[in-house]
Amino acid sequence: MRQQPTVEVAGLLAKLAEAEHQAERGEFNPAEVPGLVRAQRIVRDLAGWPTQSGSGH
Repeated sequence: MRQQPTVEVAGLLAKLAEAEHQAERGEFNPAEVPGLVRAQRIVRDLAGWPTQSGSGH
């Protein structure tokens, strides 16, 4: 059985949230915001965390 790589969930969510905020501020393409929000929900769901990120989206 192949070992799956793991990531630290809180760190990943923090990076995704920061990218979301940067996109909202126009530092990145604002069209990326929905995808970043969705990515946060997916990570939370897979980790068994509440899927409401609290970001207001």
